[in-house]
Amino acid sequence: MFNTNLSIVGLDANFGGYSNIDLVERAFYQGSAAKQVNLSTSSVKSELVTSSVLRLANANKLNIDALNIIELSKNTDLSAALAKTQELVNANKLVVLVGVNLLTSPIEQDNISATMAFDESFTHYNQVEGIVSLLIAPSEFAVKNALYTYANIKSFVTGSDIAHTTAQALEKANISAEQVHLLEVSANADKALASIEEQGLLRAYKADTKLNTAISCAKSVTGEGDAFSQLAGLLKCIISLQQRYIPAISDWQNVQPDVLSQYQDSAFYVPTESRPWYPNSDGSAHIAAYSCQTANNYCHIVLEENLLMATTLTAGERFPAEDVRNNGFIANNDLSVFLLSADDEKSLLDKVASLNSQTSVQINELAKSCFAQFDAQKQFSVVLLAESFDELSKEIALAEHGIAKAFLDNSDWKTPKGSYFTANPVGAGENISFMYPGIGATYVGLGRDLFHIFPQIYQGVAALADDIAITLKDTLLNPRSINRLGFKELKQRDLALRGSLADIAEAGVGYACVFTKIFEDVFNVKADFATGYSMGEVSMYAALGCWQQPGLMSARLAASDTFNNKLCGDLLTLRDQWNMPKTSSETAVIWETYTIKATVEEFELASVDEPQVFCTIVNTPDSLLVAGYPPACQKVIKKLGVRAMALNMANAIHSAPANSEYDAMTGLYTMDVTERIKTKMYSSSCYLPIPQRSKAIATSIAKCLCDRVDFPRLVNTLHNKGAQVFIEMGPGRSLSSWVDKILDTDVTQNPDSNHLSVPVNAKGTSDELTYMRAVAKLISHGVTMELSHLFHGSIVVEK
Repeated sequence: MFNTNLSIVGLDANFGGYSNIDLVERAFYQGSAAKQVNLSTSSVKSELVTSSVLRLANANKLNIDALNIIELSKNTDLSAALAKTQELVNANKLVVLVGVNLLTSPIEQDNISATMAFDESFTHYNQVEGIVSLLIAPSEFAVKNALYTYANIKSFVTGSDIAHTTAQALEKANISAEQVHLLEVSANADKALASIEEQGLLRAYKADTKLNTAISCAKSVTGEGDAFSQLAGLLKCIISLQQRYIPAISDWQNVQPDVLSQYQDSAFYVPTESRPWYPNSDGSAHIAAYSCQTANNYCHIVLEENLLMATTLTAGERFPAEDVRNNGFIANNDLSVFLLSADDEKSLLDKVASLNSQTSVQINELAKSCFAQFDAQKQFSVVLLAESFDELSKEIALAEHGIAKAFLDNSDWKTPKGSYFTANPVGAGENISFMYPGIGATYVGLGRDLFHIFPQIYQGVAALADDIAITLKDTLLNPRSINRLGFKELKQRDLALRGSLADIAEAGVGYACVFTKIFEDVFNVKADFATGYSMGEVSMYAALGCWQQPGLMSARLAASDTFNNKLCGDLLTLRDQWNMPKTSSETAVIWETYTIKATVEEFELASVDEPQVFCTIVNTPDSLLVAGYPPACQKVIKKLGVRAMALNMANAIHSAPANSEYDAMTGLYTMDVTERIKTKMYSSSCYLPIPQRSKAIATSIAKCLCDRVDFPRLVNTLHNKGAQVFIEMGPGRSLSSWVDKILDTDVTQNPDSNHLSVPVNAKGTSDELTYMRAVAKLISHGVTMELSHLFHGSIVVEK
């Protein structure tokens, strides 16, 4: 097999407002166009190059004199530079490729969208100043000297015919076009050049497997910059492989209408949001390619992810736990988190006020300084969130008044941004409960950013199933398309997702594991109690590690007649019990779920003559879910005189008809268990802790899914046993809102009822912001958390 022996062992970049490689990586992930045109650092080329090469050398503990610098220029494009690199590497030399763009005269920043030249809405790119440097070593040298390898170049071929050159590059790399799941394109601003590249790639990647290969374009972020742009495209490929994500072209709209049919015959799709790049089911490395086109040349480069091979794998382990790919994504967040602690009101307010006088440093450095001085053992803590010093000043002004009032009232204070303080913390102790919501809250786009924000969880989640992409319903939650999906299309996909009980059940279980691993493995927060709402009970057992092989549940749910046909889908159980036609095409909708405001007693009086209507879940004492045959449900709702909202959930769990599937569900959920965990797990099947035994768990789930759920009883039971901090381990904030309503009492008269509810996901709000708000609440209430990841981290792996 052809082997270039080229390993990328160093990365460095700086352009526009992104002054270091971690800010550059963040911009690539978000698909954010350059904030400014000119570099904020020295614009003397020799100084820029020397500083960049020195950073590469220092990270790898190499002598800068041992590095051979090849600077890309109008006469030395990337293809020529790679050819020269290959010669030097074959002679066991180390090479730094450098691409620099400096503007000869200042230009104003245009309001340019972050898209590329293949877009029908494209007009032009901005020109920006920037530098990219890549350190390339012989693969054997990298291994021998323990240099971290970000990716490997498997092949590169130069030629005039793009389709033919691409085929040659793939053949040399000994891979098929189908194995390439990410293709970086040049998409030059020159329309003629862009059309030639587009047509050549459409021929080369014409495939039976549709929507298989994502198109990426660094110029949508960097703008145009000649040699700098060429190398930036290669850098973006390398980072995407190493960080295991498919990057976004955030402002992409549509392909040109005259080539739409060709795109539909190709393997391509265009992601408008970055999404996880889950492991290949066979454990093989990810493959990306770079279509590098200039006015005079064309080169197709094939790159391979560098998989860290563990010397030993524990039983059942498929991915080495030590292969954590850290980054500086959240540490370089625009949102800064300020942690301040003290034992009394005056000391705390003095610390808050002192922030106003510390504006001589960058805002994120001030946040780091606060974190370094933070003492979680102090009695009171306030957390401020801000994106700028102006915003911080406003939060401080609000805090000075809000904290004083909170002490006076023995209450909480918070701002719309998410800053938080409580004068009545629940305190650290064995009082934390994880709550797992039902599957109905799953939505398109759920958890898209979590694997990048928290890279520590990737390996552990990937190991949960043979194909974690299927378990987490990657193509359903992160839909692929050629043209941007509009609001109506996304809403339709959400509705279709909610209509498949097996799919949302599998995704719900998978993401419960994701949310739990973030708290357990990143924040080091463990549950003393746990419970599940409806099918969230299944999520609870899987996420807390009660089953030896939770991944087996994926195949079981996919093949489950109970959840695909009998209690969902065609609802065959209902049709049989209600003597209805056997297929959905022969009749109207026969089951719907509604949310209404009423008490159980009021519902039972109104439904006494309606055997096809059921109260399936009690959310709060005066809020219910009722379900059943829609005309019968409407009669009951009308009799109650209340408004009802249909949830578009046609599944018949938590009702009398479900009892016929009790044995099937018991069998479905009977699996081998692990050693006993410390968490006390409460079920709505009996409102008691469930023993961690295979039969007990299966029986509990089956009974839970057949019986009505009384959530207030469940919450009160947990609270009476000592649970005070309720963390919602899944999408939405419904459970948190209901907990507040159920336990909402005057804590000044009854201090023992003090509690905290914390959601960690909100549709329409970024995962970063949602987690920062959650951290603010938890820290102020005295929950001990490991937070270093929020302040420190880099994609650069130093030797």
